[in-house]
Amino acid sequence: MAQSPKLLVITDLDGTLLDHHNYSFQAAAPALERLESLGIPVILNTSKTAAELAPLRAQLNNHAPYVVENGAALFWPPDVDLHQAMDEHHSGAAPGYRMQAFGANRAQILSALAQIRRDTGLKLEGFADWDVPTLMDLTGLDGDSAAQALDRQFSEPLLWQGSNADLKTLRRAVEGYGLKLLMGGRFLHVVGHSDKGCCLAPLRQAYAHHWAMEGGELPKVIALGDGDNDVAMLELADLPVLVRSPVNPPPSLSDATRAVTQVTERCGPEGWNDTINLLLDQYRLP
Repeated sequence: MAQSPKLLVITDLDGTLLDHHNYSFQAAAPALERLESLGIPVILNTSKTAAELAPLRAQLNNHAPYVVENGAALFWPPDVDLHQAMDEHHSGAAPGYRMQAFGANRAQILSALAQIRRDTGLKLEGFADWDVPTLMDLTGLDGDSAAQALDRQFSEPLLWQGSNADLKTLRRAVEGYGLKLLMGGRFLHVVGHSDKGCCLAPLRQAYAHHWAMEGGELPKVIALGDGDNDVAMLELADLPVLVRSPVNPPPSLSDATRAVTQVTERCGPEGWNDTINLLLDQYRLP
């Protein structure tokens, strides 16, 4: 019988592994436990900050690499062998983790947005304008979680309330500064030219090296997401999974990707759990 392929699971959080309304992952616990027993890494790929991920990773007992702020930076754990060392450390990283940055830093983004405000007159209200209580009111987060969300290094989320015409104006303006817009589950994110797909190639290569895979073979990637900012990740995955959202329509995928994408029947972590178990069954994994 053919050997089962090496697998990586790369997943969005809000609305995907975490319930859209209460941020719980408990419905996905059975599949998470099964993945852990099989030694399959679960790599969190999120718009959240490194500070936000720290308590969640502890709750999940997750020691895999992780990706923050819509693909802007990938953090490598000390026990994953790399082709080349990432020597840069970062204040938000877990102890011993190394950072590989892909995107612009937040200071550059905020400077560009300040000039865009002056040039266009657009009302651009975002995380840099808010304190902890304001973000708590807008999101339902507790105080600690809101403070962690405000501790950003590579992106600026905006509360977008403008017209479609204004959105086009903003998009053109940020592109003029080498930046781009990504629509997340709750906010419009201004980021550099990075996305949630940037991490897939280095992750495949690092784990192929780490697992001593031969003949140029690479691990297969199962990617799960629910929003527009997940499209780049889904397009590059071997096994893309579109998780149904209780509030947002599904994002648009290319015809080729849509043809191989599994769409969950249930929303959020329930659908995540169902589809991971289905895929593991298809590979005849215990």
